[in-house]
Amino acid sequence: MKKQFKTIWIVGASAGIGAALAEKFHKNPTSDDQNVIISARNADKLADLAADMPGTTPIPVDITDPNAVKTALNTIESHFGLPDLVVLAAGIYSPMKVGGFSVETIRSHVDTNYMGIVNCLEPLLGKMRARKSGEIAVVASVAGYRGLPNAAAYGPTKAALINLCETLYTELTGSGVLLRVINPGFVKTRLTDKNDFAMPYLLSPDEAADFMYRSLCGNNDFEIAFPPPFVRQLKFARILPYPLFFKLMRKLVKA
Repeated sequence: MKKQFKTIWIVGASAGIGAALAEKFHKNPTSDDQNVIISARNADKLADLAADMPGTTPIPVDITDPNAVKTALNTIESHFGLPDLVVLAAGIYSPMKVGGFSVETIRSHVDTNYMGIVNCLEPLLGKMRARKSGEIAVVASVAGYRGLPNAAAYGPTKAALINLCETLYTELTGSGVLLRVINPGFVKTRLTDKNDFAMPYLLSPDEAADFMYRSLCGNNDFEIAFPPPFVRQLKFARILPYPLFFKLMRKLVKA
């Protein structure tokens, strides 16, 4: 049976899979009184997207500012009630080779991709646990399964999110709050356009959003990972002993 959500908050919805997922819920509402709230830093982009999706509410927020996150959540709660489903899809990506190893680049990824999500989780977990219901889906990446070339800034933040979600999922058992992790493969966006290598099983944002929408509405599995062939390959690489794993990775390294 398809799940019903009255209030859905998608963070990181100004572009990419976040925007595509908002459109998916807009076109295929899960309830007659569904409310979709979209958030990101780019207020103008959010306003443009909301204009194309009547009934969608834009609320700009910078997730690196914990007070801004709490203010945004309080605004949503006062107008629509505490969200039933929150999708935390905000993030940044810059490829970083060892020759360009940079503290600044790594810090920016940690501040947005990891601490930004933590800033959202703190108030959400407290309020949802008090209500004893709600779903939170954290968008990580298959890049978090193991250390991949050129991903020294991005990959560790996604690995940290996967680890965090695994930890919280166990502790939330029986609380009424469902925490899930979403691990996409390569999705064609302005971020992945920075890559200088062929990306296997590359998906469009709409294709990625379709995987997410069907899983969010159709099951309670902890992990939503796609596309399946790529996920299977990377999960196999996950269990390879180091000598074999590093031999495989060296074939992917470009000078």
